Amino acid sequence: MSGARQVEFLARAIVNRLEDRGLVEFSDAEAGILVVTRTLADLFGVYDAVEQEARTRLNGTMKREPSAEEVEDEMRRVAAEKNILL
Repeated sequence: MSGARQVEFLARAIVNRLEDRGLVEFSDAEAGILVVTRTLADLFGVYDAVEQEARTRLNGTMKREPSAEEVEDEMRRVAAEKNILL
């Protein structure tokens, strides 16, 4: 399944859950799905950019491939510098 399709699937699941709780009306569901899809895509894009910057920084200072933990730590530093909540 492609990334865009996964985001749409997740957005539909979120909106369906909101409908079940009575927070979204059925007539607004498609509009809600579009909003949630765009929001999720934007958030995943920010996350990917933070990860890429963290990997670039680490690759510039390390002679080996950074561990997952090192990447996560650097991502937290990058996010903190940019006032992004991960």
